[in-house]
Amino acid sequence: MAEKKNIIELVAIVVEFCSTLELTSSMTKKAFVEKTHKLLSLLYMKTTILANDFDAEDNCEKFVTEKDWEYIRQHVEAKLGSHDNRIEIIEPDNFTSGESVETYISECFADIYQDARNFAELCKDTSDDGLNAAASEFLMNYKLYWGTRALAIISEFHNLLYASDSTIDKEEE
Repeated sequence: MAEKKNIIELVAIVVEFCSTLELTSSMTKKAFVEKTHKLLSLLYMKTTILANDFDAEDNCEKFVTEKDWEYIRQHVEAKLGSHDNRIEIIEPDNFTSGESVETYISECFADIYQDARNFAELCKDTSDDGLNAAASEFLMNYKLYWGTRALAIISEFHNLLYASDSTIDKEEE
């Protein structure tokens, strides 16, 4: 029962995160950075609380299309402008070798959105099996893929918000 509560709380954060990305163009850059910085931090923390004892699922239905992914990427890229930095990520499978992947913040957002939106849609099946399958896939993707991307964005946005020479307060939309 406690695990179902954790999943439901996570779904609430995921839905807010996805809604924020879908409405990126209606926000100022500063509001977008502040809100997604907080939501990504919550999303990361809440995902770590999920149990690790789900049966592995990798055949869950996918809802996000390439067009959806590209929509999010383009809107985040447009919102961030010159702050859509290229970032270096070391994924867990490459940790010991030190091989990194270079990508843009907007692409990271689109990647996280894809897993988050798929998870939210899967959770509409509120049976225990449906929730567990959704949580299993979301947790697996978090561990192997989007968790490192979330941390990279959190770090970039932390510096953008709190660096003494940050110009985000002075920027006009």
